[in-house]
Amino acid sequence: MRNLLFVLIVIVFVSGCTQSLTKDTATSNVLDNVPKCGENLETINKVMEANKTEDGFIIKIQQDCEPKNGEGPEIRSTFTYAVTADEIKLIGENDSSNG
Repeated sequence: MRNLLFVLIVIVFVSGCTQSLTKDTATSNVLDNVPKCGENLETINKVMEANKTEDGFIIKIQQDCEPKNGEGPEIRSTFTYAVTADEIKLIGENDSSNG
């Protein structure tokens, strides 16, 4: 029983230590959280910047919302997120329309 407890403690410790945040993981997590464009609009997200910080990354996403049928206004938004191992937080948003 004691050996089983020791093995469990080692597994928990090792799995906790391997959860470091990489640029790819942070970017993927942010892209999963960026809101989609409205109805009848195609969502195109592009990573503009990914800068390392003390405890994570600052990631800037450019989002283009374009009509699926090709007619109507196009909307470009920029979202800036602060990403840590524990949190994804929107820290800036900017919209512009091209009619």
